[in-house]
Parts: sequence; C-alpha cells; structure tokens
Amino acid sequence: MNWSDAVRVAWHGVWGHKLRALLTMLGVVIGVAAVIVLVAIGNGASSVVASRIETLGTNVLFVSPAAGTPFTTAQVPYIRHNVSMAHRIVPILDSAGKITVGTTTMGAPIVGTTPAYADLGSLHVAGGRFLTPVDAQFDRHVAVLGANVSANLFGHSDPVGQTVALLGQQFRVVGVLNPVGQGPGTSQDNEVFIPLSTAQALLGTNGLSLVMVQAASPSQASLVDDWLTNLYTNLYGSPSAVSVQSEDQVLATLSATRQTFTDLLAGTAAISLLVGGIGIMNIMLVSVTERTREIGIRRAVGAVPEDVVLQFLLESMGVSLVGGVIGIGLGVILLRLAPLILHSPAVFSPTSVVLAFVFSTVVGLGFGLYPALRASRLNPIEALRYTG
Repeated sequence: MNWSDAVRVAWHGVWGHKLRALLTMLGVVIGVAAVIVLVAIGNGASSVVASRIETLGTNVLFVSPAAGTPFTTAQVPYIRHNVSMAHRIVPILDSAGKITVGTTTMGAPIVGTTPAYADLGSLHVAGGRFLTPVDAQFDRHVAVLGANVSANLFGHSDPVGQTVALLGQQFRVVGVLNPVGQGPGTSQDNEVFIPLSTAQALLGTNGLSLVMVQAASPSQASLVDDWLTNLYTNLYGSPSAVSVQSEDQVLATLSATRQTFTDLLAGTAAISLLVGGIGIMNIMLVSVTERTREIGIRRAVGAVPEDVVLQFLLESMGVSLVGGVIGIGLGVILLRLAPLILHSPAVFSPTSVVLAFVFSTVVGLGFGLYPALRASRLNPIEALRYTG
C-alpha cells in the first residue's frame, strides 16, 4: 500500500465516525489552547513586572530586615548619616486591612510611606494629589487610592474629597493614581497609600517593612550596595540580618518565580493533552474491535501487517493533528480575550505554539501505536470469522 492509499483509507475511517472523532480530539484542542494561553499569561505577568521595576531605575536598592531584626524609622537618618551617596531614602510600612465606602467593603494592601515614594516609584496622580510633608507632619488621615481600588469602591465617580473607613478610622481621599500595572510584590493599582506616621500610630508600631534607597547615579548603585551591606553586617554581626537587593537582583528573583509559575501552568495544561491522548487510545482500541472483520478482509486480499499499522497510526495522528490545529486557533482567540477578562497583558509565545503542536503530534503517535500494533497482529482467519 502506498502513502496516498493509506491516507485515503485512514481518512474514510475517521470521517465515518465524525462525532466520535470530534469528541476524541476535544481533549487535544483544550490542551493545546490551554498551553498557549497560560504560557502567554505567565509571560505577560513577567513582562509587566520587569517593566514596572525598571521604571524605578537601576540605581534603586531595597533594604529589608530578616525575621527578628529590629527595623524602625531610625533607619532613615541612620542610612542618611552613614551613606553619603544615598540620594533619596523612602521608608515603607506595609499592612493589610479593609477599606469601606457605604456598604461596599474590600481588602487592600495599605502602604504607609512618605511623599518621596511618588518620585521614586514614578507614580502619577489621575486626580487630586499624592501625600505631602504636611500630611506626615500632622499625622493626617488622608489616603491616596490605587486605580483598581478607586474603581471598585467608587466606580466612575470622582473619589477625591470623599471619606473612606480604613483601619477603624475615617480617611479623606486626596488623590487617585494612574494605572501602573504590576510592581514589586503586589500591584500598586490595588494599594492604598497613607502617611507613614499615621500608619505607625494606628498600628501601634514604629517599625518598617522596607526601605528603598536611591543612589545618586546608576554608577554608584553598586557602591551604595556595598556600603549598606557592610554597614548592617557590622551593626548586627551577620550579613543575613538585613537583606540589601539591587533592582537587578529583585528583577531576577521575581522573574525566576514567574518562570516557575509559568512552567507550572504549562505543565498543568499539558496534562489535558495526555488525557486527550488516552482518549485517542481508547477510541482507537474500540475502532480496532469494531473493524476486526474489515481488517481480516484487508489481510486476506494481500495487506501486510505494516499496512494495517500505518492505517491506524494515520487515523490517530490525523485526529491529534487536526485537534492541535483547532487548539492553536482557539488559543489565539482566547489570547485576545484574556487581557479583557484578567486585566493583565498576555504575551504571545511562538515557542509555546510549536511545543504544543509537536506535543500533540507525539501524543497521536504514542497513544495510537498500541492500537495499531494490536490491529496488525490479528489473525486473518479469526478476524474474518468475527461477528462482533
């Protein structure tokens, strides 16, 4: 049997059970589409994290304490006094709480910080203003809302001048930020910013979660890094008491985490391809049983076992390949919808398409091989006698 005859026979075998073939390839379709979409979502998250951190500049360092290390507002003058190359120092106290407007309540990260945070983080207000030195001096109960927080609580209304309940107290909204996307840790669009002194007073602490230190220039960042590392090593007697990370180090850590997450998503999606392959094997075994007599007739008129193997392999691979093509099309369509649903970009990866298609081909070949070999080993005489 030549290849054209084998393809024709395989096509008739599949086309003769259209609904069954469609349902069989459904697992492959879902698997391929899922791999493409989930990898794109993971890549999109990584790209936004990278772009957001890069807006801080390569001269920004992140100083954070290890568990048990005392880390208070005294760090700011301490760093300023000992590290002359520190151009800007921004203390941060992170907390979590509920913010309420009327009957609407939502959880949100609360960031106590200083006015310099807006300059260092390249934040821009869409309305109102950011925190001012006067707010910090008088521990004012004022808040600046991230874009998503504002939208969730106030919809399309202007929140500036409105009152919200936060940390058990009433706060006046003085500003709303432009959307900025993903930042270090959580998205700043989902955060609420209040004066550091106010946050510490309400939380009953003078501690800090983080200090961001900006060097005077990118060329001095490594020097500031060394100074800070040595400074805290001498202070606490251990280099691990306080972590000093550059923008590149934070970016590398977050990128590695995102890549692991992306790989996990892709692996989870690939499981559905394996499930689709099992479905193909199951249907092909059923097909071999149903067509036992047909196989016997073909063998009786001169078909060799290799012809039978080729026929059933082409059928299983045909189902898998068509499912792969449909899955790619579905994945591309879903890529356009994902950003609208998840409010996060999805970065298309040609590699994921190639890998998904190759994997679907391997699935068709691998899971179709056993049924094909089983069909080729049928005894022609017994196959002709088979009545089903």
